[in-house]
Amino acid sequence: QCPFVLSPSTSGNVPQTSSIYLSPTSTLSIDYKNERNRLATFGNWPATDIVNPEDLARAGLYFIKSGDNTKCAFCQGVIRAWERNDIPDIEHKRHFPTCSYVINTIVPRLERNRNNRDSNSSGSTPGTAYKNVNVLNNAVDGDLDELGVRKYNGPKRTDYGTVEARLRSFTAWSPHLIQTPSILSQAGFYYE
Repeated sequence: QCPFVLSPSTSGNVPQTSSIYLSPTSTLSIDYKNERNRLATFGNWPATDIVNPEDLARAGLYFIKSGDNTKCAFCQGVIRAWERNDIPDIEHKRHFPTCSYVINTIVPRLERNRNNRDSNSSGSTPGTAYKNVNVLNNAVDGDLDELGVRKYNGPKRTDYGTVEARLRSFTAWSPHLIQTPSILSQAGFYYE
């Protein structure tokens, strides 16, 4: 006779108490769908000068205490590497367009803001209709090189300036290669 079948509690195979313990601050016990709870996670947010914790919480995100990683309380998507002038609503929509919070809350809010901006732009004070916009003077063209921005000067080889001309250059190309002349020529390559 099997002692486990006869008395499972005394066979030594079944623990007397549960070994699972959830701390009071466990993420399972906090309702991150509540904006106030999401905002409370940003107590030691390392990037307050880059993106505002209130805007992040309003966008459905909470801080997961690792780098600048934020997580959506609704779709569980993680957004990180925040940059100056990022708008959390727009970033959330860009990375997770099918998120229920994006669809039901963020998109309508962005539409309202756009409609308000459009209706106010005719009689508003200049510069008040747009938030988080940096306007550059046209005189800064000379500084663009310092920023790594290059002006487009056209193709270096004008004889290969069109897709058709580049495609014609692949006459000696091996048909056994994975890359096809069509794809390569559309990507801007030619064959010599």
